[in-house]
Amino acid sequence: MLRGLYRFYLYAVFIAMLVFAATGMIQLLTTLFQHIFKEPYNTPTTASLVQAIVYGIVSLVVAALFGGLHYWLIRRDMRDDPLAGNSAARSFFLNAVELIILPSAVGSGAATISAIGQPNFGGISGNLAFAITFFGLWILLELERRRSQASSGAAVVFQRLHLYGTQLILLSMFTFYWLRTVGELADSIIFGGAGSSAICNGNIGCQGPTAGILVADAASLLWVVLFWIGYGWLSRGDTASMLRRVFHLISFGIGIIAVLVGIYRGAALIMLSIFKVPVAAQSISGPFAEYDVISSLSLGLIVTAVYALWLRDAAMKQPIEKVSIFLTGLAIAAALPGAAFWFGGGYVLLNILELVNPSRTGLTAGNWAIAIAYVVAGIAYIPLGLLLRQRSAKLASLAPQRGFTFTLLGGGILAAAIGGATALYAYGTAALGSPVDNWLYVAHLGIAAFAVGAVIAGIYLWTSIRSGFFSRTKQPVEAVAAPTGTATIVEETHPVVPVTAQQEITAPLTTQVSQATQAAMAVAVTPSAGEIVDELLAGKIGRDEAVSLIEKMTK
Repeated sequence: MLRGLYRFYLYAVFIAMLVFAATGMIQLLTTLFQHIFKEPYNTPTTASLVQAIVYGIVSLVVAALFGGLHYWLIRRDMRDDPLAGNSAARSFFLNAVELIILPSAVGSGAATISAIGQPNFGGISGNLAFAITFFGLWILLELERRRSQASSGAAVVFQRLHLYGTQLILLSMFTFYWLRTVGELADSIIFGGAGSSAICNGNIGCQGPTAGILVADAASLLWVVLFWIGYGWLSRGDTASMLRRVFHLISFGIGIIAVLVGIYRGAALIMLSIFKVPVAAQSISGPFAEYDVISSLSLGLIVTAVYALWLRDAAMKQPIEKVSIFLTGLAIAAALPGAAFWFGGGYVLLNILELVNPSRTGLTAGNWAIAIAYVVAGIAYIPLGLLLRQRSAKLASLAPQRGFTFTLLGGGILAAAIGGATALYAYGTAALGSPVDNWLYVAHLGIAAFAVGAVIAGIYLWTSIRSGFFSRTKQPVEAVAAPTGTATIVEETHPVVPVTAQQEITAPLTTQVSQATQAAMAVAVTPSAGEIVDELLAGKIGRDEAVSLIEKMTK
């Protein structure tokens, strides 16, 4: 305990000194880059330059003195104790700081690259200073972490949280830059800049992305991809980790969601066209457009493929987990479309209620188009759910199917409960003369949610009961209790060997039981005096046997 507190103190001071030195370097580099790039509105004065230089030198000197002293104590502790390299304090500080600074460095670097494509290089100095400083700090900490890596206990948990947590953060950054860059490229190449022109709406000062901006944004996207894939490479050997599996399955689910968004947007455009609902150009093409199919669908396919390959690699190296990984991925791929499918079904029911009994919210053709698009996006849930059930039974692994079933059952119960409460609230306040605003539409929302939730809960409650998901696992019976006052006789069953008259049996067919086992099996349960008298009166035992048992008790 005391040793752990001592190490906590050493690493806390050491990391604090590194962060202090990093703040001085950021201020110094930012001021120098502002002089070099001549950014508008950010030209530093001579006084600010002197202040930055002095602060940078002071921070480096102080950090070198106090941080260096505590680093020497850390090295001495590791020499004295071979287990110090696997301590929880060391792993926590090194991995937690890397988890924070690496995504910050990657984001600052991507922002710097994107700023290069802008006409005035706005904001490049600060982003470049952050990127250089944080990358330098990350390299130092990574070298120190690799000097003695965590191998067990809490230390390895912190290390895995750093590796897979950073990768998940980088995936979110990749998602942002992919949607922006691919949206810009698709608008410029495929749609001829229609989305950008519609956004500008004829304003003279408004221009769409130029060739320089497109190249810079594409370079920033590749920069993020480099580190996203790179962190996957760093953890390539950790295939047995449960945390790796969990984080990769979460990321796989993110890819599935992106695919569903792409399918929904495509189906929505088709249905809006069928219902003759006009759609603005900026809603179809351009970065983060409402119905941009290309960027979201391509993003989902790439992310799903990458994490499916990584999960497959882990399954190949850990054959015992192969079935579990496959069925869990299939359960995720079935459950997410199921959410879209049932949401679309509820939306359709809401439109029907509005058609039968209109509220103040107008029912338009666009409402029908969107509702049908959700159903189309989630229709794959039906075959995937059936495939999951079939494969689970064939492979004799029911845990993923149970999770899939309970997820939908829980969602259905929540939808029915919340929807029913909402409908009762709307009708109740209206009946008492204090209705909520547009209470009829609120009531329709509640009824639709209740109906869909009840259907889902009914289907998967029946499935759970039929599959025995609510029953407790039966434990094998190790011994059978004998009636009171009688000896327990245990016989061992052996295969029967047919014997003819001409055959000679040269060895016993029964297995010999050890003397210890025989003694344990031969122990009879001694009854109490009252039980002996009851059995004597009932005629189950004779007088002599009763006397013998009583004499045994008194010995």
